[in-house]
Amino acid sequence: MSEVEKELVVEPEKELTSKKEQVKEEKTKKKKKSSIENQLESVQEELQNVKDKYYRNLAEMENFKKRMNEDLKKERKYAGITMADKLIDSLEVFDQALNMQTEDKNMMNFLYGFKMIKDMMFNALKDEGVVLVESKIGDDFDPNIHEAMDKEYNPEQKENTILKVVKKGYKFKDRILRPAMVVINIKPEEENKETESNIEE
Repeated sequence: MSEVEKELVVEPEKELTSKKEQVKEEKTKKKKKSSIENQLESVQEELQNVKDKYYRNLAEMENFKKRMNEDLKKERKYAGITMADKLIDSLEVFDQALNMQTEDKNMMNFLYGFKMIKDMMFNALKDEGVVLVESKIGDDFDPNIHEAMDKEYNPEQKENTILKVVKKGYKFKDRILRPAMVVINIKPEEENKETESNIEE
């Protein structure tokens, strides 16, 4: 083979090897590209998950803050409820003392002084949100504000009405501090049975 022929044979071989290398390079580039795309997708997914967790935690924190603020408001609103409950016992004692009947002028002066002290205490409690639960004889019994101490029957009154107020009831703002203790009008079961048997006959 001559030199020229050798060069001609070598050149196509070089071209072939260079084409093979190009194909290999393209394949590796594609592989790299696809692996980079895969990595990018996984990073994007991870980023999306992190964002979701962040927004969820942010929302939870906002809800927690709101709950804490509401709890603090309630605590402030009802902070004096235990003190008011204890002072009402003192008011009840004053009421019992003031209901005492006497002809003695000195004692009447003392009772007048006690009434003024009691009124001042109640006005101070009123300013803090304590309100007397109005319960009168003949009112309907309401289990939300009344507590039945006893039951009696008066045929002249409607059933489930108040016959007697034993102890006054009090509210603190919108909560019942102490229900009014009452005696309610309920027909005895024996009379109910008798009326039923009379109807059957």
